[in-house]
This record gives sequence, C-alpha cells and structure tokens, in this order.
Amino acid sequence: MTNPPPPPSSAKTSTGIQAPPGGQPKSGAHQRRFKNILINPRYQFTYTFWLTASGLLLVLMNALMFYFKIKENYDILVELSPMTDDAKAQLYRELRNVIVQLSGTSLIFVGLTGIFGILYSHRTAGPLYHFRRVFEQIRDGNLNARVRLRPNDDFKEVAQSFNEMMDKLNQRLH
Repeated sequence: MTNPPPPPSSAKTSTGIQAPPGGQPKSGAHQRRFKNILINPRYQFTYTFWLTASGLLLVLMNALMFYFKIKENYDILVELSPMTDDAKAQLYRELRNVIVQLSGTSLIFVGLTGIFGILYSHRTAGPLYHFRRVFEQIRDGNLNARVRLRPNDDFKEVAQSFNEMMDKLNQRLH
C-alpha cells in the first residue's frame, strides 16, 4: 500500500523540508527545534553537566575567596574607623548586597554556560549520530554508505578519512 502524494501546495523545498502551503518554510531551512538539538541527550546532558559543574565550582571558589578576603579587610577598616554603629551596619549591608549581586550574576553566567553547552554539544553529537548510522549500514552489508556532515560539524577530517578508507576497501573488493 502506498501513501498518497502530498497536495501540490505543500511541495518540498530544495533542502527536503516540507514547505507550508504557499511556499517556503516560515523561518527558513535552518529552523531548529529543541528536540532536534538533543540528538544524543545522554551524551549532551553529561557534557553540559560537567561543563556547568566546573563553572559552578570556579564561581563558588572565587566567591568564597572574595568574601573572606574582603570581609577580613572590612572588619579591620570598620573597627579602626571612627564611625557610628549605624554607619558600620550600613557598610556591612552594602557588602552583603555586593556579594548577592555577584552571586546572582555568577549564577546567570553558569546557566548561560549550560545552555551554550547544550547548543555546542550538538556539533559533536550530530556527527557521532551520523557515524553510528553509517556503521550500522555497513554492518548490514551496504559498503557504499558514507559519512556526510554539515558545514559546521566537528570531526570532518575523521569523516573524510573514513570515507577514503571505505572507497579503497571497495576498490580492493571489486
């Protein structure tokens, strides 16, 4: 049983993407959805976890060093200066505000690092996915299968070497 052909108004674009009625896709051929970015969620989340965890650890270490050094100097300066107790309390409130602002900014930075980690890991997860598919095709007997990567993907040199190896193997077998 064959599927009926799509209506003429929803023709495919040159990239193979189904166009909406009336022409081209609304956001162009390079529109990505979150599910398309997560090609290998386990790998990508692990990569992002370690990237974010190291960023968080660095932020925490810097915050603690900053707090204890500044607090130590603050204590000395506040105790030695001729100020009222209200003025001293105000200085400590300002120190806490600075620390809260730096902590908030640092957490935003770590969050952005996690988002960029997911997006960047897509450049490695995609090629690994393509390699796995080609390996499965070769395992199933298709010795003409080749790895084809997108322009911005990683591992292009590996793909080229693999494809050259498969070409030479095919030449020897035939």
